[in-house]
Amino acid sequence: MEPNQLLSELEESLDSEELLQEIEQQQQQEEQLSEETKFSQKRLIILLLSILMIEVGIVVYALQASQRIVIVSPEEQALLEQQKAEKDLKDAQKLNVQGKNMVKYPPLPLATWEEAEAKLLEAIKLLEEIPDDTTVEKEASKQLQAYRQDYNNLREQLIVEKTATSKLVTAKKLATEASVIVQNPPHPPEVWQEAQAQWQEAIDLLQEIPQDTFVAAEAVERLDVYRINYRAVSSRLAREKESN
Repeated sequence: MEPNQLLSELEESLDSEELLQEIEQQQQQEEQLSEETKFSQKRLIILLLSILMIEVGIVVYALQASQRIVIVSPEEQALLEQQKAEKDLKDAQKLNVQGKNMVKYPPLPLATWEEAEAKLLEAIKLLEEIPDDTTVEKEASKQLQAYRQDYNNLREQLIVEKTATSKLVTAKKLATEASVIVQNPPHPPEVWQEAQAQWQEAIDLLQEIPQDTFVAAEAVERLDVYRINYRAVSSRLAREKESN
């Protein structure tokens, strides 16, 4: 065989091998692309199935909810309102009695009066919500007037107790301030004069507290102490003025 012919056949052989490799690479790429396409299709199918299941679930829930809807006739609605009105009337009576019993034996703490007030208010609210077309409406209206009067009476005493408590708290605060500003003497007359004014204001507040209130006993005890402190500060103020 001639050299040129041998070289030509060798080149053709190499070209065939390269062509074969290219074909194999194309096949591999096509297979890989096919696998990716199948995987994407599977994901799409799973997603569509999930959406379908959610929609089916919503439809089923809606059907179940619609089945639970109960259509009430006018007669049944009237009966339900009547039963509720009767219950509200009894509950209001119970709350009113409880509220009045809580404050039956004063003097009582402010918190007790406030709790009783809440019960009477709730009783009034229940009576006000009773429909006019129920058989207990007349009884509810009658009791509503009485309960409002009970509430007004209780409210008056509650305000007295609240005012008395507020005055006691303010008096105690003034006494504390008066005691603090005269610590670590000597002080100029102005300091002693300020303390004297605070003690006097605290005493005045305690004297305004009614004797029939819950805080009256504490007010009386503090009043004696505050008067002693007032006299002591007044005496020191007089000496400071004389020395100056």
